[in-house]
Amino acid sequence: MKKIKFYLSVVSALLVLASCDDDIIDLTERDRLPTDIAVASIGGLETSMIDVYVQARSLHENNEISLYKQCGTDIVTSGTNMVDVNSGGMLGMMEYGNAFDASSGSLQDIFNGLYLSLDRCNVVITYGGNFEAETEAEEVAKNRIIGEAYTLRAFIYLELAERWDNAVISQLAETVDDIIFTAELSPKEVLFQKVVDDATAAIPLLKTRIQNGDVGKPSKDMAYLLLAKAQMWLGNWGEAADAADDVIAQGAELQPLDGIFGLAGGKTGEENNQEIIFSWIFNPANQNRPQRTVQMYVPLYDRVPGVARTLEQGGRPWSRLSPSPYYWTLFEDEDGRLDAWHKTAWVVDDPDNIDTSLEGGDTLQEGDLLTVDSPYFQAWASTANEARYLEPSTTKYWEDGTYGRLASEAQGFSNIIVYRLAEAYIIGAEAHWRNNNEGKALTLINTIRERAFGDTSHNFTSLDQEIILAEQARELGHEGHRWAMLKRLGLLVERVKMHNPSASANIQDRHVRWPIPQNFVDQLGVEQNEGY
Repeated sequence: MKKIKFYLSVVSALLVLASCDDDIIDLTERDRLPTDIAVASIGGLETSMIDVYVQARSLHENNEISLYKQCGTDIVTSGTNMVDVNSGGMLGMMEYGNAFDASSGSLQDIFNGLYLSLDRCNVVITYGGNFEAETEAEEVAKNRIIGEAYTLRAFIYLELAERWDNAVISQLAETVDDIIFTAELSPKEVLFQKVVDDATAAIPLLKTRIQNGDVGKPSKDMAYLLLAKAQMWLGNWGEAADAADDVIAQGAELQPLDGIFGLAGGKTGEENNQEIIFSWIFNPANQNRPQRTVQMYVPLYDRVPGVARTLEQGGRPWSRLSPSPYYWTLFEDEDGRLDAWHKTAWVVDDPDNIDTSLEGGDTLQEGDLLTVDSPYFQAWASTANEARYLEPSTTKYWEDGTYGRLASEAQGFSNIIVYRLAEAYIIGAEAHWRNNNEGKALTLINTIRERAFGDTSHNFTSLDQEIILAEQARELGHEGHRWAMLKRLGLLVERVKMHNPSASANIQDRHVRWPIPQNFVDQLGVEQNEGY
């Protein structure tokens, strides 16, 4: 099978640290790879590695794609203002409209970001191994950096396999004579095995999440989690179960519900809590690189007379995404996650603007709570859209003023949580159950249940696929894992038709994989995915 070999100088101009403007690598040679400049020192390796983070993190800086992984499942639907989004962006990803096709600029942005990150990982892995450390400290640093590159390359290959079903496995050319401008796509089974191989290679080179003390650095925990996810796709239940157990064994700990998505203490406080395995880090000191996720799930609450826009209420409303009606049916009233991770009512905090002519308006007072069922709100709402302006939502992405955010701003600097320990419990439960070890599966999933309810009274006594699916939605809902799980189980189309009102009429069998950007198809001669 042919494999495309990207020549380093083609992309060398992009090897610039957006967060460190003084550290620009000047790659000017064109007749051979400039490894003596790019990776001839620990600093050079570190610079190349940081650029991986910059490229991969940048997806969340784009208003059109910042939460693409949350779109188009059974537990989410379009918010009332999703119509303001480019039809080839999150709107298309959510509703499976025809504008989300091979020509979509948003699709291209995601694809390019992943491949640019992949290329940087290849630089570090290929040439980092050739770097001869002069001291023990340099050897330790070199191994750590290479381990990070292996882990993030596994992360990228996993995303390519899950979203597109196939990808070009790229390698660096050693000279201009090695450049190949044609390529063939590797199927998802090959890509999942690449994830297994890279994660396995990374594990001995990395520290644990707790040893790192930093959610922004890949760890053994993250590598084991990627290994577990790939093995699930490959149907290797025993290996997946072992890998999930290994994640849990590394020492990270489940945290109280209220602090997992909190900001108390800042970047070294709750944003670095011991349940989080990996996050993309956003630095408020770099005002030019904010993330664009904090407002996406906030409904248009401040249009209701008597409810003011404040950070306490959710900040600037954007209403691009909203939990689906089905999502709310999954929670029991006693489930602590319902209150800890969601907002279901809004406070009357602008009493001077209460419309006293409406039903209940004459008795409404400051501090009262309003919901979609409140008579005052129902009397005010005159359209189907307005009737959703106080709909409940997830607060997992909301941000207060910890990093200087104002209520008028549609951006923030809180970290984006990619993986947390609870996912290992969910994956482990499914893997052990499929591997005929229901006892261990129940132990894992009930650990999550006991945290949610505060006791054992709601523990499961048996498992099936639907129970696991529902618990995955309750625990990991709106964190970007649902689409891939539904696809892996062959349920994406069925469940979207059943539970996603904004997408049910449009989704087709072809939507279980994304189109390959057309310019990539045209330039490399690869075959477009079926249906596009």
